Amino acid sequence: MKHFFKASKLFYVSLLVSTHAVLTHSCNDDLPANSYYTFTGEMMSDYLKSREDFSLFKRIVERAGQMDFLASRGALTFFPPINSGVEKFLQEKGYASVEEIPASYCDTLVKACLVARTAFTYNFAQTQQENNTLDLPLIIQTSGDTVDANGMTLSIINRQAAIINELKNDSVENGVVHPVDRVLVPNTSLGSSLLDQKHDEYTIFYEALRRTALLDSLARYRDERYEISKNKYPAFRKEIWSGPQQYVAKRPDHRYEGFTLFIVPDRVLYEKYSQHFNENMTMDEKIDALYDLAVEKYGDDVSAQIFGLNEIVPGNHEGKTYKELYWNRNSLTNRHNPLNMFLSYHITDRLFESTAKLVNCWGVYTAVANPTEWINTLLDFSTLKLERVYSTIDPDVEHAAGYYLNHNHANLYNSYQRVRGAYLTQPDADNFSLNVAYFYIDDVLAYDQTMRNNIMNTRLRMDFYTLWPELTNNDMRLSGNPTQAYGPHDNSENGGEAGGYNYYLPSGYLKNTQVSENSIFFVQRQKVYWSSMHGDEINLLGTSYDVTFRLPNVPPGTYELRLGYPAMEDRGIAQIYLDGVPQGIPIDMRFRANDPRVGGLYNGLSGDRNSDESSNGIYTTKQLEENARTMKNNGFYSAPKSIFYNNDGTDAPRYSPSSCILQYNLADTYRRKICNVQIQPHTHHTVRVRSVFVQGNRGCLILDYLELVPIDICGAGGIGEDLY
Repeated sequence: MKHFFKASKLFYVSLLVSTHAVLTHSCNDDLPANSYYTFTGEMMSDYLKSREDFSLFKRIVERAGQMDFLASRGALTFFPPINSGVEKFLQEKGYASVEEIPASYCDTLVKACLVARTAFTYNFAQTQQENNTLDLPLIIQTSGDTVDANGMTLSIINRQAAIINELKNDSVENGVVHPVDRVLVPNTSLGSSLLDQKHDEYTIFYEALRRTALLDSLARYRDERYEISKNKYPAFRKEIWSGPQQYVAKRPDHRYEGFTLFIVPDRVLYEKYSQHFNENMTMDEKIDALYDLAVEKYGDDVSAQIFGLNEIVPGNHEGKTYKELYWNRNSLTNRHNPLNMFLSYHITDRLFESTAKLVNCWGVYTAVANPTEWINTLLDFSTLKLERVYSTIDPDVEHAAGYYLNHNHANLYNSYQRVRGAYLTQPDADNFSLNVAYFYIDDVLAYDQTMRNNIMNTRLRMDFYTLWPELTNNDMRLSGNPTQAYGPHDNSENGGEAGGYNYYLPSGYLKNTQVSENSIFFVQRQKVYWSSMHGDEINLLGTSYDVTFRLPNVPPGTYELRLGYPAMEDRGIAQIYLDGVPQGIPIDMRFRANDPRVGGLYNGLSGDRNSDESSNGIYTTKQLEENARTMKNNGFYSAPKSIFYNNDGTDAPRYSPSSCILQYNLADTYRRKICNVQIQPHTHHTVRVRSVFVQGNRGCLILDYLELVPIDICGAGGIGEDLY
């Protein structure tokens, strides 16, 4: 069904359409007005002044004291509302006129509709996320389901305002203007306030969250301890060398925390779990039914081991276990209670304001693999699978290129038993605030036997950017313009496009991670021209770096632990430890996969390897299969066929054989086996990386991605491993 927006049409001709500025501008309200450099052409201030249908918002800008700023040099994107939109805002808020709006709120409204870069609508993805100058998200959706009176597709911002098609992409000297039909009002609520406002569609889930006190756990937002300690570190670190490139790295401005809830609406429970739920039940009966469903999901013996349910509760003189003491309807607030566990698995420890942030799709060859992330939840010792599912991988998928949770296509490792998982949709309402977001899913989630034995019985590849929620919550992951290649902006405090900064993280910034004071934990901004997976990577630098972090949660069992990375001659060498025990010889990232120590067969550095698949290849499938065994005996694997680097010339993450290179064909990229890991139940395992050789200040170690592979897939007598 198509939705129609009624937008006012303005019939006028722009006085001047000029080339927008190419230099970025730093929004600093402390600058005096006379310090701004002003062009003689039409600026955003002139745009408002010369068009009568923006007279009301012009007055808001004047009352905010921001007109001089809109007259200054820069490269901005501006979403000003037309008069009818301001009138609706005044009516909804109960203001008789613009003059009654507090000046401080006027300032907020102006900053809410400004983005500190130039962005034209023809470059927008279907879901585009930008941050305004309040550092709050603007989620711009152009799906084709919402059209104007002329049947033209509309771009909707935060499900509030529509960009007016007849007026969009109007260039001015200091950027571009996209008029909208409503005032952009930022949602600055914290914690459960977002869910409190409207939960008519998920009353059961909401009440269960309230009774388990999980709503109260959503209050964390900004770490005030970091606000005090951060000034011990410089705002920028200069002359950071990673390989032959020099960088300037920014210290994070804040340390935010965030949460995303995957909520099952009432109608789904009534339809899919009719044996438990019906609309005529009382709320107490519905909560009891949800409790019973939770017991079904987590009542097995392996779950009890993973979550420590059979351990004796400390200080309990009766010697009762957690399960004996807390598996009842009177202990819903305890973290070991089944309903509490069930709901906790539906909450992540990071803020996904939109689907644009859910899964990193850059550099994934979707003809052979689905973009996939594995992330933590509030249920300790568990992992959730986020996946963008394509029909090329799962021909039975109902929503091609849709987002699914805990999905698995039929394959060799699950005995060809497909698991549909839960399909994710965005609510028809504001679904995010400062620290909480939520989506709807069409089935419940559980870290149960199906998840552990079927979905996770595969090669688990995890981008290092997903190991730490701080990288998502503080806008380091999937920020900036990934198609912007390395350039002067990487060696500048101004950063790249769309907030594309490189960061260094002070000691103590990352949870469950120890970083020595003489280490540089360097977070490179994403660049799809880099040969790392997704074009992003963590660099460990310093004269003697030493970093310890937790392994991601996986089911108990034996796994092969691998590290995937791009090699380069001036990398470093580091000793890897598992749970404090050194593993094998140090890892040396200075040689490529065609080095005798690896033994790989490669057609130069990037040419196609397989002559059976390409006329450019020089090795047969049989030769490469034999070579894979040789590499494996040496402790190495080629890079995957599902990962590519470079770009097809667009702003979309698409593969093109003429311009993109599969990592499988690249001698610079490969995987190194570190050791076998025996994952114990109810245990966090750690990895330590300690430098043993650096080359001056350039010998960094790359944390690109890790793999945990069940031994029955890759070990002796295993069923074999895919190349993707």
